Amino acid sequence: MPNILLASKTAVPKINNHIIERERLTKILQQNDMAKLIVIRAPAGYGKTTMLSSWMNQLDSAVAWYTVDQTDNDPIRFWKYLTHSVYSALHHESASQIRSLLHTQPQLPLENLVDSLLNELFACEKIHIIIDDYHHIEKVSIHHMMNRLIDFLPDHCTVYLTSRSSISLPVARWRLSYCMLEMDAKHLLFTYEETNQFYEKQKIQLSNTELQNVFAVTEGWATGLQLTSLSTVKNATGEWQVEQLRRNDSNIAQFLMNEVLSKLAPPIQNFLLYTSLLEHLTPDICNLLTNRTDSQQVLLELEKQGFFISRIGTKEQIFKYHNLLKMTLRKELDRKCPQNVIVDLYEKATNALYINGNFICAIELALNGELYARAEQWIYEHIVAVLSCGHSTSYVTWIRKLLKSGYDVHPEIMVMYAYTLAALHDLEDAYRVIEELEQKHRTNQWMDRAEYTSAVDDFLGVKAYILVMLKGDLAQGGEFIRQRLERKPKKSKWDAIFTQYNQKEHALFRTNIGYKGKLLSDEKAMSFFVKFRSGEFKELSMTGYSYGMRAEKLYEWNRFDELSTELEEALRSGHQFRDSGLLVPMYILKSKIAALDNQYIVAQAVLDHAIETISERYWINTLRVMKALLFSRENDSIQAEQELAKIKEKSNADSTHVNLPFYLLVKARVYLVKGHYQEAKQLIIQVQLQSEQEGQLSTNIEAAILRAICLVELGNKDEALSVLHHALKLAEPYEYVRTFIDEIKIRPLLRNYVEVRHELFDNWDEVSINYAHLLLECAQKHEQVPALEALSVREQEILSFLSAGASNREIAEKLFLSEGTVRVYLSGIYSKLGVKNRAQALLFKQT
Repeated sequence: MPNILLASKTAVPKINNHIIERERLTKILQQNDMAKLIVIRAPAGYGKTTMLSSWMNQLDSAVAWYTVDQTDNDPIRFWKYLTHSVYSALHHESASQIRSLLHTQPQLPLENLVDSLLNELFACEKIHIIIDDYHHIEKVSIHHMMNRLIDFLPDHCTVYLTSRSSISLPVARWRLSYCMLEMDAKHLLFTYEETNQFYEKQKIQLSNTELQNVFAVTEGWATGLQLTSLSTVKNATGEWQVEQLRRNDSNIAQFLMNEVLSKLAPPIQNFLLYTSLLEHLTPDICNLLTNRTDSQQVLLELEKQGFFISRIGTKEQIFKYHNLLKMTLRKELDRKCPQNVIVDLYEKATNALYINGNFICAIELALNGELYARAEQWIYEHIVAVLSCGHSTSYVTWIRKLLKSGYDVHPEIMVMYAYTLAALHDLEDAYRVIEELEQKHRTNQWMDRAEYTSAVDDFLGVKAYILVMLKGDLAQGGEFIRQRLERKPKKSKWDAIFTQYNQKEHALFRTNIGYKGKLLSDEKAMSFFVKFRSGEFKELSMTGYSYGMRAEKLYEWNRFDELSTELEEALRSGHQFRDSGLLVPMYILKSKIAALDNQYIVAQAVLDHAIETISERYWINTLRVMKALLFSRENDSIQAEQELAKIKEKSNADSTHVNLPFYLLVKARVYLVKGHYQEAKQLIIQVQLQSEQEGQLSTNIEAAILRAICLVELGNKDEALSVLHHALKLAEPYEYVRTFIDEIKIRPLLRNYVEVRHELFDNWDEVSINYAHLLLECAQKHEQVPALEALSVREQEILSFLSAGASNREIAEKLFLSEGTVRVYLSGIYSKLGVKNRAQALLFKQT
């Protein structure tokens, strides 16, 4: 009786309507269309078949598909199916000879069958041959003939092999001859954007937080995303339950148990269960937990077989299980093993990690295993190292886990918990921790015990810091600092911990410690900060911020007598602690000071030096925004746009790579220079709304000033005066000066405001007229600089060529500029000289 060949095994799988087009993978295949062999290796459920079937549906050429299963280990059966799939894919005239091979009696030897197939392939059209699930093939004779098929495959034919494990073919040789393409699980993992597209096509609406959680747990595993979408449940408020995925997703567990774990030998299953509590797998710890001596070989074999395991790095043999597999294994471990056995596993593993010096992993594993006393002891011993190395978020997570369990945490750890929350700008929670510590003292008087003396000293310092940061209460904060100094505390070990108080702002007074632009009077601020400038606090990072914030305020108040001293001290501290959050605002301030005297070349050089000094991309982008701001003030929109483009090219200029309000307001200034007033207005309004929501006073004032300038240019002078009045109303209590007068185009409107205010707007007396006069006086002092001296070096150079009778084209050629750039420079020159055209500029120079 002849063998029956199932049509479903040689048919291209149909594409589900919910499948998204993964252009990223398609491009990889398109760019490698000359490869003779494409090997796609990944564990179950990574979307190998789906990707290829989607790709095949996009092709115009013939497609031969063969889905392999365990019954295909018979050589004759394998080659019959493969030959049949090729025959079915080709047009009738190309396939007649191949069809005769299927019915040859007696059967040809394998070599002859493969050679005959190759001969027919040479004569046929372009074809793609897919052998799906090749990992089922174990017969050496099949591998041998596959080797021959690929070696002599015609150039117009491509073979695709998908497999869950390594294939027993000479891929190394083919790799060296550049005739093959390899794709693995890393290629097939969904990106964050693809994950979002997947759920949108499923019509499942997730918030950004929910999407991030799902992406983190599934790690982009295709089947994990699919099964997660099947188990989504909305609660009473309409929110999707992400925690259900973490604990109770039976769909995923069932898939992994049936498709993965059940196919492994019992000893390997036990190995997986006992090691599932580990975040990172090393041979030594795996041997310890499993009482084996061959864990290294087991891990390597699991990796080779395409199991849900990945290697971390290449030098050391450290592995990790996929998140969802680890969750499934942990649930199975809890089901199968008594609690005392599980506790023993945790104790062995945590001790081994700690002895090996990996105290962070040891602490986290101890917390996972509910070994709370051990975790607290290690946290207390290593807290300085943990926080100094930038693990603040981990520290907060650890303490929250201890508190959630009801564990009574050491007061000194709690004090540093409050401090860390404040440093991470979680001020409300930090203040609640302080209140809880005070309540605890009322209950058990812990502050009176000798063993907690150091903790009380630190408590007073932390409470002072939080009161100042959260409530702006310098008086009460200063009182707690005084109490601490009176106790004559010994040097605290916490002093060695560096805290970056500014994590994203281009100006310190935009931060919480700068009260988001609510500039404190110099007397008030110095009554507090003077305590940081002598004695035990002198070398703390906070002291550098006290100098930096005062330098910024002195600049804003147009007081330059002490500014340079404060600025240099802040820069010294920033370099000492390598704190970009302090250095960048100070370099920006230094460039602003240089620009006041029209020394724009010097100002740009200051920023270029800062860019060479700073390593973090975010802060480099912030400096580039400042460079663009300086160019816009020179009316050089081309150079300004080039600086902003450098940010956009590298990071899409989103809020995670650059301070968005700062970026948008500078971009609005560039639009103003170019005369695109509506575009500028839209950006400014966007920033104004955001700044009002966030309580960012300085940005709100700056945006209002720029909006007023826009309205003047658009011909809405009355509305412009109203917006300017609003800016003055916000700014007067804090004596803002330079934010106004640094914007040259606001000065005429400010003069008009003073002239017409009493005539047209009787109800505007909420802003003192003296404040408006003060701003004008400061602006006039700046304007008293001779007009020609106000020109930059480049502008003076262009004016000289102009005097010599050079045309715009000739000037552009001599200075290696475009004619458009020359026109922009000329516009700036005319504006500064107060003239309207070339002839008037020449007359001005002659006089």
